[in-house]
Amino acid sequence: MTPVHLFLLFAASSGRNEDSPREGNESRWRRRTAKRRQRVDALLDLIEAGGLPDLMQPKLTSKMTRGDSLVPTLQVPTSSKIKWEEVDPLLDPMQGGKIRDFERGMRKRAQVESFYYLLSVLIGAQQDSKASSKDSRITIIDAGCGAGNLVIALAGLLSSQSDNLRFLAVDVNQHALNRLEERANSVEECSKMLETCCADLGDYEYISSKIPLNHTAIVVSLHACGAASDMAMNLAFRCNKAPFIICPCCTAKSLTKRTVLPNTDETEKEYIEPFASFRRSGASFDIVYPRSKWLNSKLVQSNRIGIEEEYSILAKVADLGLGPQTSAEQRLTQRRAKKIVEFDRLLSASDNEGYSVRLMRVMGHDPLVYSKGDLLVGAEQGTVGANVLWINQMQHKRITAAIDGLGRMIQRISAMGRGISAEHVNKQDFSVDNFDSFVI
Repeated sequence: MTPVHLFLLFAASSGRNEDSPREGNESRWRRRTAKRRQRVDALLDLIEAGGLPDLMQPKLTSKMTRGDSLVPTLQVPTSSKIKWEEVDPLLDPMQGGKIRDFERGMRKRAQVESFYYLLSVLIGAQQDSKASSKDSRITIIDAGCGAGNLVIALAGLLSSQSDNLRFLAVDVNQHALNRLEERANSVEECSKMLETCCADLGDYEYISSKIPLNHTAIVVSLHACGAASDMAMNLAFRCNKAPFIICPCCTAKSLTKRTVLPNTDETEKEYIEPFASFRRSGASFDIVYPRSKWLNSKLVQSNRIGIEEEYSILAKVADLGLGPQTSAEQRLTQRRAKKIVEFDRLLSASDNEGYSVRLMRVMGHDPLVYSKGDLLVGAEQGTVGANVLWINQMQHKRITAAIDGLGRMIQRISAMGRGISAEHVNKQDFSVDNFDSFVI
């Protein structure tokens, strides 16, 4: 399916604009658009049939009805929320990052807050572990850091939590790194513990060489476009199975293949155009889509146009921009595709690298309004990081399910205006599958 077909697939089905067909062909255009939508829905239905894998126990499947877009929200406790009015303005992505649009600035604050909270938990767990040496140190790598709205805030905010932290800001764009350094040098805490590295994210060996021998690593990445998010995940694998926290975006950009010039040097290193965004967002030779055995097997069942073409449709639909004109049906279709794409990434980490993985969303990021709020979190199975994520999610699922069940019971009592009898209690209210939040 070509990009033009994808546009027609999600074009408004009513009204006229410059992209709509002329009146004489309108009925035929509508029929074709409806048919393409049906094909996409059929593909999503096939993948969702029987339920999506349970990320906590990948061999099992979770209950899922058609169109279910439930992804647990990361709930940051009040005690861990950032009081932006009290921190150095240069750490604030709105003020220091000079984000003028209020809504975008508030989203960026929420994203920073989510990363800050998860890092605090992981760092605290590692420091409290008996297995940790007193001399152990942590390097936090911001993969695809851009001008530093995430890493500068994290460095300044976490500096008070530990003296054993170091931050490595990695980006292929030297101009962006220059802006980052200028801003970071104005904050004393950042200037002491943050350094930059101009490199392509696919150069895993070079980046990992920047980590001191007595340091462990944690990889974070906020809105690294397309395959750059997959490279950030691969970087974590190469850094001795480091934990990762990744918020991806622009899934369709991953479909662009990078330019490779054979035999350019002895190492046959991949050639990329360093300032061509569409190239550095594309997949390198070691990244193949779909990434997981699960999605590969699902697309084999489709048996229509080939696995790569089917995945291409998923990635493009998942990347649909959500605007005021986007219909509810299109929003739901986008969300279904996006969830499948992110499951594919996480299950690959679980199957191939032995990670415990979670999919969450940033608090305040309605997935049907803003599609770039998914958090992919992973840590090697059996490690302190994996244990703290596993134990607390299990506890919270049970607690939240019970609270939700009680809430629904109270609503029924209020609506009925009288006492409740046994037959009015729905056992599903107490299912641990009924939760919509996640807190550590």
